[in-house]
Amino acid sequence: MGNETHLIYEIKRELDWAAEEVERTDKEVMQLEQKFNTSIETADDEDRKRLFAEKQHLIERIGLHDAFSLQKRAAWRFYMICKVYEIASDKKSANDIRDQLSKFMYRSMDGEAQNADQKDKLLELAEALMTYFNDGHSDEADEAIREAWQNIEQTLRELGRD
Repeated sequence: MGNETHLIYEIKRELDWAAEEVERTDKEVMQLEQKFNTSIETADDEDRKRLFAEKQHLIERIGLHDAFSLQKRAAWRFYMICKVYEIASDKKSANDIRDQLSKFMYRSMDGEAQNADQKDKLLELAEALMTYFNDGHSDEADEAIREAWQNIEQTLRELGRD
């Protein structure tokens, strides 16, 4: 299996891209700050107000806040998928994995998902992970994990946890 197609690598590339976006937008903000600081040195009070408003508008347009939000989301996804693999790597049964995933992903103290649909999706992911670890790291196993993971992510988004 090629590493570039693995779900973890895909999510890691997303995190790397988001970090690059933060770096890029941060550089734009720093350039804007330098230009602003030069302009304000000779400005009167009225020009300072105008320049400050213009600077705020340009900072918003650059999108640094949005870039940080993208990075935070990508980091969270990367953490989640790594933890999922960690949980699955040392468990003996799909039910054991499902219970641990439920505690982690749904924050359920008793290890139970909130409804049958969530339990089914967790079991689907647990079984795909078991196949991945027990039967080899094949493209088919990764694809099964990818599909199950997408279902879990959808459920989490519906709960407001993305």
